[in-house]
Amino acid sequence: MNDLDKFYENVCDLTDKCSEDVSPTAKTIALFRVAIEYGASHMGVPTLGYMMSRLLAITLAFDRGSPYTSYASILEEFEGEEDHTTH
Repeated sequence: MNDLDKFYENVCDLTDKCSEDVSPTAKTIALFRVAIEYGASHMGVPTLGYMMSRLLAITLAFDRGSPYTSYASILEEFEGEEDHTTH
């Protein structure tokens, strides 16, 4: 398991183990807010906006059953070829 996989697992575990009475919708909004604030401060808003549109397109393709898409392609586009997760 690489570092990105570990980070992903940690975020999932933290979200699942949240002891506060927070709905799944509210948790999702909080996760998006963290991602947007973190991304904007580290990548800039224009790059973040483009990345978010790529994530949406890939998510919709997964939902439609497309075998030709992956989240790893976004990492390759923004960071080059590295050892990334295939979630």
